[in-house]
Amino acid sequence: MSSLPDRGIGMARVELPEPCPELIWAAACRPGEAVTWRKIFPGTTERVAEARRLAGLFLDDTPLADDAAWIVGELAANAVRHTRSGEAGGEYVLELRRTRHLARLTVCDLGGGGRPTFTPAAPGLPYAEHGYGLRAVAQLAARTGVRGTPEYGHAVWADLLLGE
Repeated sequence: MSSLPDRGIGMARVELPEPCPELIWAAACRPGEAVTWRKIFPGTTERVAEARRLAGLFLDDTPLADDAAWIVGELAANAVRHTRSGEAGGEYVLELRRTRHLARLTVCDLGGGGRPTFTPAAPGLPYAEHGYGLRAVAQLAARTGVRGTPEYGHAVWADLLLGE
């Protein structure tokens, strides 16, 4: 059995069973099941590039790898720029989930600031240098969404259709 270090979440030790090749191959060959990758990143701008690379790798067998990398880069950068995730000691979680037909790219921040929005600014407002990233994410994605609050954090996500 392998054990992982305590991350301060109430578990002193997590036990993992020894790998079994038959079960691993069987799971990898079941097309209907979801595969999930999850990683906690320090809330620094330097680590956003690593999150982007991970998203591109997750979908590297599809034509949407570059779109996924760009979307995750935007979501991660927003978490670092606009929430407590970007403060000293802050962090965010990247979750990449995939089935045969759909990939969901999610960044969970620590909250703070306002609520992220994918909607365009009201007509007649002056053009701004920033504020277009989530709208561009919405143009690339089949669906987008936000769940959470500024007090507890947000999960900001985008779905990509992977086709047949």
